[in-house]
Amino acid sequence: MSVPSSFDAEYTATNFRGFSLSVDIVGGDQTLGANWQTLSLGSVTLQANDIDAGGYQQSRFQLLGQLAYGDVTLTRPWTPNQSGWIAEWFALAEQYGPTTVSVTINYLDVSGNLQKASYNFRNAYPVTWTQPNFAAVPSDQQPPSITESLTFSHAGYFDTNGLTPGIQDPEAVQVFRLMILPGSAGVPGMASALASMTSWTPMGAAMGGTSVTSAASSLVAQAMGMLGPFPSITFWVPPSSMSVSKSANWSVNNSPNANGSGPVTWGGTDPLALSFDFILDAAATDSNGMETSARNAEQLATLVGPSGHSVLPVVEQLLALCEVDPLSAVLGMGSSPLVMLLWGDFISPLCYVSDIQLQFTKFNADGEPVRATGTLSLRQYPVSDALQNPTSGGELPRTAATLYDGDSLAHVAYRAYRDPARWRDLAEVNGIDDPLRTVPGVSLLVPAAQELPARTETGRLASGSGMSGSARRAGIETSGRMQALT
Repeated sequence: MSVPSSFDAEYTATNFRGFSLSVDIVGGDQTLGANWQTLSLGSVTLQANDIDAGGYQQSRFQLLGQLAYGDVTLTRPWTPNQSGWIAEWFALAEQYGPTTVSVTINYLDVSGNLQKASYNFRNAYPVTWTQPNFAAVPSDQQPPSITESLTFSHAGYFDTNGLTPGIQDPEAVQVFRLMILPGSAGVPGMASALASMTSWTPMGAAMGGTSVTSAASSLVAQAMGMLGPFPSITFWVPPSSMSVSKSANWSVNNSPNANGSGPVTWGGTDPLALSFDFILDAAATDSNGMETSARNAEQLATLVGPSGHSVLPVVEQLLALCEVDPLSAVLGMGSSPLVMLLWGDFISPLCYVSDIQLQFTKFNADGEPVRATGTLSLRQYPVSDALQNPTSGGELPRTAATLYDGDSLAHVAYRAYRDPARWRDLAEVNGIDDPLRTVPGVSLLVPAAQELPARTETGRLASGSGMSGSARRAGIETSGRMQALT
């Protein structure tokens, strides 16, 4: 940026000498016919929202938002055979999207020397073309001037020598990806290992535990090393907001004589839920990769396509996240894929897709959808820290208990869980049909307490509860030995 000249009381304004316009996407006449006489660059606004703060009467609190760039408007006298270039820009922009627009201002400095200032607009596309109005007048009257105006939108400036530094370079934003982990829900140890790959504070950090956010860079490197081979879905624009919800289950027992409420019973916690809006777009969109290119329509056609590609392949990939993964089905695990969100240093917990809502909003000439918007809902895949082997990252091995003379399953349950009523779980996991027929010296499989199903006070299984599949599978061998001995 040039150094301002010293103050001159007799010089109060720049002597404007006109300007030139260049639209890269128009191959015939990039000046759109020229003869433009007026230019309004619009305004640049930093959006901010006022918030109400209790107790404050005169202070003002604002939440800063994004920069907003006003539209640019040009006007000129109407000239035959010139407006067609404007119509061509509209048509090309509808097919190939935004492009670069450059405006060069010609002016005289204080010394009378001709100077130039360039304004280069990123991702510009035409918005409004106000066509001329014609009216017949008597021959003895002065005909009114016939003008036309053109308004275009843009996403900011770059390589501009007429503005202050700091707004010239496009922002470099990390890509927002949904990593897909096929079959990992059934692979022993995989879910446990991936569950620790998150930038979120783990359970217990608020109670004095250690937060993993202090080692974000190392964590991201580890996650990328584990997730690198897996496929992913990249969203062309990151979401502006993300909803997070977590709920705890407490049930209140009716107690008519209680002064307050009746006693409450802890029923466990629900998994963490995440949801965000997304956009899939295969048509021409704002792209930071087009700013410094001077391409005509023919070159753009080979890069983008005349009417955009279909988003159906990505949509089908999203919908498949709610179905049984083929690899998981072959292995007999019957699980849909697990997913993780990666956005720079942000790594979501290991999740599964619970709901997908989307809507096609634009189609090409072949009837293929080229744009879709929707909402993706995820739930955290529950992996207990108590079930993880600290050395291998896999599931903890189940312990074994030996039946002694005079022992019953209730005795073993009391020694293992301090709850003799848990004899039913021991019988189930070890395949014992008659708990009274036990053989001394037999080794029983004893699952971890976290794997036991929830039961009522009468010993019946609570609704929706049951022995975990891994514990049941691990008891097959033991139950076989029991049947052989009995």
